[in-house]
Amino acid sequence: MLLNNLLKRLLPLFILITVLSCSEKKEKIPLLDFENNTQVLDAVKKFYDKETQIARGGLFDETGNQFIAAGKEINTSDEWGIKFTFLEKSGDELIPKYETELLDGSFKECFVDKIKFSSIDYDLIYYNSQGYFMGSSGGEIFSYIVDFENKQVYYAHLAVEAGSSISLFISENTLNKELKDFFILTFKKDYPTFKIVEDDIVVD
Repeated sequence: MLLNNLLKRLLPLFILITVLSCSEKKEKIPLLDFENNTQVLDAVKKFYDKETQIARGGLFDETGNQFIAAGKEINTSDEWGIKFTFLEKSGDELIPKYETELLDGSFKECFVDKIKFSSIDYDLIYYNSQGYFMGSSGGEIFSYIVDFENKQVYYAHLAVEAGSSISLFISENTLNKELKDFFILTFKKDYPTFKIVEDDIVVD
C-alpha cells in the first residue's frame, strides 16, 4: 500500500522530468549545401527568422568560411525597406555577424544573388529592384552590392522622370572601379542616355 502511494506521488514527477528533458533537446541544423538556395532559405526560416524572404550561401569574407546572407523586407507603420543579415552556422545555431541598415527597396520582382569580382577575393551580395518601382511615367531602380568583409553597402540609384533626363547616382564609398563600372554598364543596357549625378535623387 505504501509502495503504491509512493509510486502515485512520484509518477507526475517522472512525467515532468521526461517532458522537460525532451523539450530541452534542440533540433539540429542539417548539413547544408550552401549552393542550394532553397535548402539554405528553409534552414534560415526554421532556425533564425521565419519572415526571411531571400537567402544565399557563400564565402563572404577572406577567411574562406561559409556564411549565409539573409534578406528580409520590413513593412510597418514606422519602417519600410529591406535588410540583409549575414549569418554564421555555429553548432546548431545561426549567429548574426553583420546587418545592413534599412535600405530602400522590395524583394518583390527583384534580382538578388551572390556575385564575384576579379579584384575581390570573396563573394558579395548583389541586389537590383528591377522594374518594381517603375511605371509608365517613370520611376526608380535601387541597386546594392553588400560587402560583408568591409561592412559596406555600395549603392546605385537610377531615377527616370517624365519629361526630364535620366539620372544615375553612385554612392561615394564605391571606390572600387570594377564595382562602379558594373553599376554603370548594368544600367546602360536599358537606359543608355542616363547622366551620372553627384547628389542622390529624390523622386516625388
